[in-house]
Amino acid sequence: MSIAINRKMILAAIICLLLYQVGTWITFVAGAVWGAGAAVIVAVVSYVCARLAKSGATSTIWFLIPTLLFTVLPLLAKAWGLFNSQTGIADTLIDLVPLLVGFVIPVGLLSSVYLDLRKKAP
Repeated sequence: MSIAINRKMILAAIICLLLYQVGTWITFVAGAVWGAGAAVIVAVVSYVCARLAKSGATSTIWFLIPTLLFTVLPLLAKAWGLFNSQTGIADTLIDLVPLLVGFVIPVGLLSSVYLDLRKKAP
């Protein structure tokens, strides 16, 4: 496969992870209608930023903005809720592991590969 196709596949995986996590988080907090609305907002913001990033190889900030925003916000919200609960530190860390392993780490790895492929693109 070409580098361009690999970049598109990685970007699609990142967007799917972002849509799922933000949608799940908002659905849990506010309900299904708000979760669906949040997923649409994430999709639109990601699409617009991807189009802006496509304008040049040096414009990676447009790729990083939605990725960081939609990765850090759910992580902070989850951490805030866990650290404000009355559970022990071990239970708090155990509750945080699924978010880290299922979302934050994959997004970080995919983002680093995407940025590396972006540097190698013609």
